[in-house]
Amino acid sequence: MSPETKKKLTRVLTVSGAVGLLLLIFRVVPFAEVMQSIRSAEPTKLAIGFVLLFVARVIAAWRMKLLTDEQNLRLTMPEIFEIGTTSTFYGLILPGTLSGGLIRWYKLARQGNAVGALASLTWDRLSDTVGVALLGVAAWALSRPTGAHALVGPGLLGVTVALVALYLAGFSGLVGNLVLRPIDAVARRLHPGWLRSKLEAVDSAARSYHGLGAIFPTKVMLWSLAVQLVGSVGFYVWAQALGSPVGLAEVTWARACYSLILLLPITFAGLGAREGVLILLLKPYGVTGADAVALSFIQLGGTLILAILGGLYEFRSFWRRRGVPEVEAPSISPDPTLVASSGESSSRPSGRP
Repeated sequence: MSPETKKKLTRVLTVSGAVGLLLLIFRVVPFAEVMQSIRSAEPTKLAIGFVLLFVARVIAAWRMKLLTDEQNLRLTMPEIFEIGTTSTFYGLILPGTLSGGLIRWYKLARQGNAVGALASLTWDRLSDTVGVALLGVAAWALSRPTGAHALVGPGLLGVTVALVALYLAGFSGLVGNLVLRPIDAVARRLHPGWLRSKLEAVDSAARSYHGLGAIFPTKVMLWSLAVQLVGSVGFYVWAQALGSPVGLAEVTWARACYSLILLLPITFAGLGAREGVLILLLKPYGVTGADAVALSFIQLGGTLILAILGGLYEFRSFWRRRGVPEVEAPSISPDPTLVASSGESSSRPSGRP
């Protein structure tokens, strides 16, 4: 099977999975009730939630600037924000789960440092995911769930520990050497060529932040936690707009769970999977199925607004580039396993706002 055929098949399967899950959900939760829930939402609280989503993106752009500055990628905050929203736009309109991340890498790498762009993009996404997981564990502990929900905590904690270890591998030489040693060994056994060069690029990117001490990764993680806290508050405000009785802690750990699940390319744009997870996790807290699905659709609406903004940015750039010679593309392409994002998952709306 050719790579192109495999991509098309994956696309068909993820779209089919999304349609199938949504049809199953709407057999249990009538679509009319979902729309009624959205129409009954308080406009003011909806607007506040969208503003918080925008604020979270601005904070995320600042975190990304910390990472790019260390790689001598001299980008301004507005430029980084524009790149982020543009990648969200492409992640929704282009086929493939990696499209948004690849666009984001390409725009960063045009500064002349492809490996530095890969390192910045990888640890920006990883720090964001670790922030989601850490906040989710803390919120789960605060909410003290009972029954089947009590089993979520240990699993969430295990995922968090693994993510923290990966995060530290990028900033600690000791941890990094343990994690990266197998990659070095494989690369040395290969003959010079495409695969070896890519493994060496991944290894180089993974070591780009070694030697910066403990302050820098701590600072990056604090900004990541701030991003996720603002995003969780925005999600909570949307739930309140729908009249749901759920608390902030419960919304936060439920949001963390579905954000981590959507890192897997289960369905197109996370449709169906996100709604199902929210229905299961929020039902014990008095949230109806219609409100859970409505909350998911509002989250998707926020992502679409950012994508539209990214599309406007891209149209403006295209308009300005008319007649200007195209800049040569970077010579080193990123490893797809590290670029796979999103989300937003650039191609999948996720916990990342």
